[in-house]
Amino acid sequence: MKSITKKQIKLIALGSIPFLFVFILWCAATYFNWMPRWFLPSPLNVWETFAELIKGGIILNILTESALNLIPPFLLAIVVSVLFGIIIGINSIARKTFFPFISTLYPIPSLAWLPFIIIIFGFTRLSVWILLFSSTFLKMIYNMIIGVRSVNTIWILTAKNLGLNKLQIVFKVIIPGALPNIITGIRIGFASIWRSVIAAEMLISGAGGLGKFMWNAQYTFDFAKVFVGILLIAIIGLSVEIFIFKKLEAITLEKWGIVDKE
Repeated sequence: MKSITKKQIKLIALGSIPFLFVFILWCAATYFNWMPRWFLPSPLNVWETFAELIKGGIILNILTESALNLIPPFLLAIVVSVLFGIIIGINSIARKTFFPFISTLYPIPSLAWLPFIIIIFGFTRLSVWILLFSSTFLKMIYNMIIGVRSVNTIWILTAKNLGLNKLQIVFKVIIPGALPNIITGIRIGFASIWRSVIAAEMLISGAGGLGKFMWNAQYTFDFAKVFVGILLIAIIGLSVEIFIFKKLEAITLEKWGIVDKE
């Protein structure tokens, strides 16, 4: 097990300063009643609410619902974006055909399609999946295409000279060579879908999840629950970054010497 170095301790200490400042400001605001208590609950009140929700199993239930809303479209978006990224990246005809279409759709917010999706599929989980897939796919596809296009052509020519067929070149040369951009695309895609799923759950009543929990809490002016929701969004996002993407980066990119180890 690796020991924590002085450099890591320094980074943690420096990174903690803004959080400590916000926490002190929050405590001062509630102690001196700078804002109404119903609007800005104290940290202790938020912690007590958080503990009660965990004890009652509510946190587990709403996070399970959010996972069911998020995971299927995210996994599908990864597969489709990698597949289309390879096709568009290596085939000039496919690139000229589809890239203008993707570029046109990219700047359109995914929520702009929500009224049409709801009319067709209703206030259901399927509507959430379609909305999240379209949003995440468009966020990831650019990195997939760039990754494929940036693969060294000498590697591809060498693979051809060694007798590899097209499928072998894709799996043994193009995908490994494009992996840094693929991982970056997946990371960007998750950040996008994690924000989008909260918004979708707030707007699509049949979706459930963390977004609906926060939306219902603000209707009853229970802002302690709203703060719990905000903290959960931050904690889960940070946890995925540290325990999944950082580990994935260490297994692949750092192993190959593409990025420096900290």
